[in-house]
Amino acid sequence: MTADIFINKTEGDGVEISVVKHGLSSGAAHRYDTVERARAVLVKFGLDPEVIDHQLRTLTKVPPSFLLRLPTAEIADEVLRSLEFTAAVFQAA
Repeated sequence: MTADIFINKTEGDGVEISVVKHGLSSGAAHRYDTVERARAVLVKFGLDPEVIDHQLRTLTKVPPSFLLRLPTAEIADEVLRSLEFTAAVFQAA
């Protein structure tokens, strides 16, 4: 599935990752307690680690709920399911 990926900082310095089918306006989201856990998920999506690290550093400098967009990516449905982003998979159908 071609997906747009967004991250934002939550209260308490967690990270929320949203996955939206390219062209739609909403999708699946999950919150992670630590930046490291969020980074691991983004790596599993197949994103460039340098881009991930840059965006996560930027995230530390913005207020909570400020949305940052990562590059559009092709993510296999199996990967999304394994990371419990099933709503994104169902919207892709």
